[in-house]
Amino acid sequence: MISALKIVLRTVYLLFLTSNYSIASKTCGKQKILLQQLVTHGYSTHPGEFPWHVALFMAQGFQKSYICGGTLVNEVSVLTAAHCVTDSATALVLSPSTLFVQVGKFKLNLYSDTVQEHAVHQVLVYEDFQQATSRNDLAVLKLATQVKFTDYVQPICVFPQPPINLNDGSVRGVVVGWGYTEHDNLADDLRGTTLPLVSHTRCLESNPDLFDRTLNDEMFCAGHRNGTNVCNGDSGGGMYYNQNGNWYLIGIVSFTGARSANSNLCSTKDYTGFTKVAAFESFIKESCGLLASPQNLAPSAHMAASPTTSGGNGKIKRFQASSFAADQKVNWFQAGDYCRSIGQHLAEIKSTHDNAKVKEIVSQTGMETDAQGVSRIRHFWIGANDLGENLVFKWQFSGKVVTFTNWRQNEPNYVNKNTHCAAVLGNKNAFWINANCNARKQVLCEVWK
Repeated sequence: MISALKIVLRTVYLLFLTSNYSIASKTCGKQKILLQQLVTHGYSTHPGEFPWHVALFMAQGFQKSYICGGTLVNEVSVLTAAHCVTDSATALVLSPSTLFVQVGKFKLNLYSDTVQEHAVHQVLVYEDFQQATSRNDLAVLKLATQVKFTDYVQPICVFPQPPINLNDGSVRGVVVGWGYTEHDNLADDLRGTTLPLVSHTRCLESNPDLFDRTLNDEMFCAGHRNGTNVCNGDSGGGMYYNQNGNWYLIGIVSFTGARSANSNLCSTKDYTGFTKVAAFESFIKESCGLLASPQNLAPSAHMAASPTTSGGNGKIKRFQASSFAADQKVNWFQAGDYCRSIGQHLAEIKSTHDNAKVKEIVSQTGMETDAQGVSRIRHFWIGANDLGENLVFKWQFSGKVVTFTNWRQNEPNYVNKNTHCAAVLGNKNAFWINANCNARKQVLCEVWK
């Protein structure tokens, strides 16, 4: 970064393109590593100082190239800029099979023992994203495997957003990244800076040609005009704001001006445009599975539970099946978030003994009535999907390949293409089925007690 971070408007950044709804205000946005005092100009951060910041890579043949930053909001969701995952020439969204994220990272070119790498399972670009103006520049990456929270890997808080005025110039946020430095090359260490937010009026007056056709109410401006700015390679990263010891994501690095008409490098004398996170609350909540608290998403009838395998540490493995009303059922990603919200994770059925217990518990939940009033067998999400890898299923929580299966005849198959997530039929056989991950079903959670 030029003393910090920078990103160029879409037309010039081609070099890098080819609570009630908080995930837990007590567990998000907390730094586990002691840090130094922040400074106004760019500085090298410490490992673990911003444990929610993510590096996004794109695979090209056998090589992985760093393209953007991102922010971890829960175990399987990353927020980034839409332009980071969209081909500027074709406007097509990049294939998730070409994308990888690394969390717990400090040095860009070093894979240390704090780093975890995760494939991307799904790319969700906000539907009204406009390439030409960078408006609605927001995307959600759903990870193929669940990250493990450590001192160096933590989620940031998102909602409810802190009550701040983004337009009066009194707020200062922190931006970090591996973007271009004052020497016009990518930083090796993760660098950061504090940037003041500036009013729309001041932003427009600073460069009418740049901001008049781009800035709207879903954006805000921030930065300095003295060489401390965001630059190529910083896009997609977040603006982080600390309130009462908790860090919140309030913006996403989107664009700034070009250094010159013939340059694809950032200007050091323009403010930066950020996507305003608060303006996209519904999209983010739905896409990331930031569900209501368990009290607000309680099963309409009961959560049936049954003991099963004993662990070597004396704990008992139990399964819990939801009995949601028809309008409360959730997709596979939200199912995982629901289990985590009650201190559990999606069920992993690893033996015939486990499956027998699953049959016992789901058979107790009975039938359910669909939207058309038809009585149907309940379907329950379990914690496996094929990650788009030719029906090779893995458990989300443990990351291990599924070895025990009880698939229904003719499944798994390719009917739903690359959106295969596993569920079980709540009948006497508890057959496994593969389904579109965005379908809405009941949930089967697992906990050890």
